[in-house]
Amino acid sequence: MDRKPPTQKQIAERLGLSPATISLALRDSPMISSETRKLVQTAIKKSGYVHNFAAASLRTGRSRIVGVSFHNIAHQFFAEMLIAIEENLGAAGISVFINNHGEDPSSLARFVDSLVSYGAEALLVSPPPHVTGEVLAPLRGRGMPVIYISRHLRGDDDADRVINADAMATGRAASRLLELGHRRIVLVGGQPGTTVAEDRVTGFSEAIEAAGIAWSDDLWLQCRPILAEGAKAVLSVLDRSDPPTGFVCFNDLVAFGSMNALRTRGLEPGVDVGVVGIGGTDEAMAFHPSLTTVLDNPAKIGRIAADTLLTRLAEPETPPRHITLAPKLVVRESCGGPVG
Repeated sequence: MDRKPPTQKQIAERLGLSPATISLALRDSPMISSETRKLVQTAIKKSGYVHNFAAASLRTGRSRIVGVSFHNIAHQFFAEMLIAIEENLGAAGISVFINNHGEDPSSLARFVDSLVSYGAEALLVSPPPHVTGEVLAPLRGRGMPVIYISRHLRGDDDADRVINADAMATGRAASRLLELGHRRIVLVGGQPGTTVAEDRVTGFSEAIEAAGIAWSDDLWLQCRPILAEGAKAVLSVLDRSDPPTGFVCFNDLVAFGSMNALRTRGLEPGVDVGVVGIGGTDEAMAFHPSLTTVLDNPAKIGRIAADTLLTRLAEPETPPRHITLAPKLVVRESCGGPVG
């Protein structure tokens, strides 16, 4: 017959402590001395005790569950963000449920229903294109906070958000190419319907217009921000009578695809054309030529978003926090000119 693991009460009796002390020690409460916490945690490990979260939720009214919904958790940007979120929330005793909505509003809607069923406490979300706040209504109807991360919904200013200054990012990328003398510049990647894409197009168009270049819709090569589609988009404009000489890419993956496509036509990035990405991935430094890129802070965003969520749970009546992180241009070889 299998031996059942002991209860908190039985462990308390063995150690000569109260059940309340055991409970506080399991939550790393500062009310309990570090020596007692270590004693309890050692006894817990040896005993095979398993914490019953369902029972704890019934007692406290808190599930200690938070949802996180991104459109592509395999992308390095979101993977780094997710790691930072999970580390920070895990240290606070919160479990993370993950949804990869793949830009599908119905996937997010199903995830929201699941969070409601599990009694989740909040949602961190980078919403899909063209979604409305209605999809989040089941959470808000139960008082669950929503924290926007990377993307947000225009007009929903009652929610916390942690985002990048996306217009500034493409503005700096375009300005770098303009400084190097490029006049035929395009933006590669992204699609309408998200605040990130809208802001990046705005930053790009304002930068070139400030340099006296008229904006036209064919200067935005719309595509999903992935390597293969970035390559395809670049190939589509190289046969123009006046092909671009500068490429601002929606992210580093699009930049890698763009550089590969350029080489198939005998054009060398950093020599014949200039390429700038956005993202600051590790691969950007290792790629040849090394990629000039605008850092967009994924791990930092994740940490700040997790801290914002914990603050919101602890102080639900505080005013909403709208945090925007400034990007940094890192100059390498792919744009041409001096490397800084």
